[in-house]
Amino acid sequence: MVIVVVAIVGALLLAADPGRAATTVLVMTGDAAVGGERLDSISAPSASRDTATFLGGTSAVLATSGGVSTVVARTGDPLPAPLDGTFNQLSSRVVINDDGAIAFSATLNSRLVSEGLFLREREGLVPVTDGTALLDGALTDLNREGDLLYTTGRTAISLWSRSTRKAVRLVTRGDPAPGGGSFEFLGSRPVLNDSGVVAFVAIVRVPAGRRSNETTGVFTVDGSRRVSALLPAQPVTRTVSRAFLRRAVAINGAGAVAFTGVFGSVEGAFLFSPAGSLTPVARAGDLIGGERLAGFDPEYVGVDSSGRVAFEGIFDGGPRLVIAAGGSLAAVSGPLQDARAFAPRLTDSGRIAWVRDGRVESYDGESAHPVVAPDATPVGPSVSVSSPSINDGGVVAFAARQDGLYVRSRGTLARVAAIGDAVGGVTIATIDTQVVRGGTVAFFARSAAGDPLLAVGRGGRALVKVVAQGDPSPIGGTFDFREEFLDARAGHVFFVSSVTGGSAEEALFEADVGRHRVRALVKRGDAVRGHGRITSFDQVSATPRGPAFLAGLDNGTSVVFLWRRSGPVPVVTAGHPVQGTDGRSLVGVGGFVMHGDSLLLDGSLSAVDGPAGLFLWRAGRLSKVFLDGELVPGSGPVIDSQPIALGRGGALFLGSFSPPPDAIERLGIFQRRGRSTQRFIGAGDAVLGATITDIERPAAADGSLIVAVELDPPAPARAALLRVGR
Repeated sequence: MVIVVVAIVGALLLAADPGRAATTVLVMTGDAAVGGERLDSISAPSASRDTATFLGGTSAVLATSGGVSTVVARTGDPLPAPLDGTFNQLSSRVVINDDGAIAFSATLNSRLVSEGLFLREREGLVPVTDGTALLDGALTDLNREGDLLYTTGRTAISLWSRSTRKAVRLVTRGDPAPGGGSFEFLGSRPVLNDSGVVAFVAIVRVPAGRRSNETTGVFTVDGSRRVSALLPAQPVTRTVSRAFLRRAVAINGAGAVAFTGVFGSVEGAFLFSPAGSLTPVARAGDLIGGERLAGFDPEYVGVDSSGRVAFEGIFDGGPRLVIAAGGSLAAVSGPLQDARAFAPRLTDSGRIAWVRDGRVESYDGESAHPVVAPDATPVGPSVSVSSPSINDGGVVAFAARQDGLYVRSRGTLARVAAIGDAVGGVTIATIDTQVVRGGTVAFFARSAAGDPLLAVGRGGRALVKVVAQGDPSPIGGTFDFREEFLDARAGHVFFVSSVTGGSAEEALFEADVGRHRVRALVKRGDAVRGHGRITSFDQVSATPRGPAFLAGLDNGTSVVFLWRRSGPVPVVTAGHPVQGTDGRSLVGVGGFVMHGDSLLLDGSLSAVDGPAGLFLWRAGRLSKVFLDGELVPGSGPVIDSQPIALGRGGALFLGSFSPPPDAIERLGIFQRRGRSTQRFIGAGDAVLGATITDIERPAAADGSLIVAVELDPPAPARAALLRVGR
């Protein structure tokens, strides 16, 4: 996870080598935007002069009762004593018990610990510790005693006792299974009752020699680590066994366990009683309210203290909630198409909770209805909700997340667009490629149906839809976005789109935002004198004199073009001789960056297995800058070089390096100046007293680079955005 930092001032730090570029931390995880939200993530930074944009987000755990939501914890909140630091990303798994205690997990901005489990009780937040050690793992359940169940991957199930503040590992991969064999993988959704008994599904590996040496089963384990089998292990294929691990299971206070699946020749919902009997309470083919039950969704099952079993039945008209009680079956909801994230329980008052259409919904024993809408939360509008958990009193706890596009300019950090916002009548579900150039922010977004939209914001004004999937194209037909190549300059956006039913299948377009006009500049099939016809488009870059772009030709080569009023002008083509390479020429052209009339591009040289590298085009001449495999002091050989920026300080590029002595491949930013190359910054270097573990592709701005880095926790921030080189 990468978190952002974008500000004009910051602490000046050095990389591990004092000879490398000066590095300024701009913002750290947990810092606040103008709206008050604190960021827990960042990706895809773009920059122009003193402005930076990025995709960021914030998260929280909320509780809702009677239509009113309150915050349990959110990004940036201080950690409970004795911990030091703040919450970073709140987990998507939340659990509430019948007394109202809420458990959740989170990553942390802290020099002491990197992540952990927490319990919100009446007295406040409590860190879940074993002795002095903060526990972490995937939270799965919480009982009325305050005991907390969690997993470690699919290899261990552990139980933390509220009374003793100790954790016990109940089941581990490799432990012997009842009936023979050993546990291979454990289900990700074990459940816990108030007596401390845990129900779970698992894959058991049995001795070789059988047709299949993997079986699946349903089991219980108690606090003394005594494991019992409820559903006898059944041989299955690998595909079936992996799917079985995602199957829900439920347990009540008496130890009765409910699950769905196939046992022998019966596909059904089953109830295992503490007395040892296994009974199907519903079977595929049963007639329920005039509709035939076709099957069972494995995502949900619940059982209350009286033994009533709830499950999600599959019908021709869509999935419905069904309750089995006293030998009868009743569908208690209408069709729940696209319902997901069910809480694995049925309360004694008949309550069930899930997520559908971006909202938390519940069944209250009489009807199904929304509990909270995405825009009715104390963390702001357009949140995405997940992992609802409901108790017998009807209180729902859930995770909320808010993602969007942020801009930092002239000392102010603000959100430009949020997931859930509507632009030109289209509701944004994801935000993808984005750029900032001067006062123009342009980005591709997608609707819930996956249809692309190109939007633009200028000077803090409201977002404007430029074009969307299916809009009329200026060359006839309709836009059919398949690629997301774009750039912008001075209120003009240049982008590539396919076209359905037009005079060409694809084109490079220019949108004049102020005049609300879109025109095609170059089309697939256009002839380029002396070079053939254009067959495809790739990168596009805005320049003061028009767009530069990379396109494929019908002779199989790629060419960098500059667009002029007279048409596309080829600049760098395959076959161009490269100075300083003993007469070899360029045979492949890749990505590029521009500075004035010069280009820094990646490509490859002629000859068998000609090396790839970076090349400089200036005044009609092409020269070698760096070839993959060259040695860089302190970094070893550098490969997979990608151009980043070109300026008075030389060429900056991204590359993979494997420094001695461990020779582990890492990502770094390098500078080529004259005949020497040095690493600016990279994975393994130090920032904020922590080690950089990964970096994203940086953005060039105002003579420096804006770089998003991940930090090896524990650290005061999980990640940071850095200004490097100025």
